Amino acid sequence: MTLAPKDRLRDWMFKQVHSRNLVYNTCWEDPRCDRILLDIQEDSEIVMITSAGCNALDYLLDSPLAIHCVDMNPRQNALLELKKSGV
Repeated sequence: MTLAPKDRLRDWMFKQVHSRNLVYNTCWEDPRCDRILLDIQEDSEIVMITSAGCNALDYLLDSPLAIHCVDMNPRQNALLELKKSGV
């Protein structure tokens, strides 16, 4: 499979960042504590690092207005999309 030029560029840039730097070594949050501390309301909008999406899915239990997930690694966003389709 041949990648489009924009996909090759994206993959090259990802390798430049992640092959030379430790970006994240561990993610270990407790979304139950986060939900209490953040006091998520129905009008809350959350911006967060995707990080595979588990915390974002947990935050949905409080029915916020919106959750915006961002991540340097497009594979994390793809994983969240896969989890959403499974739900």
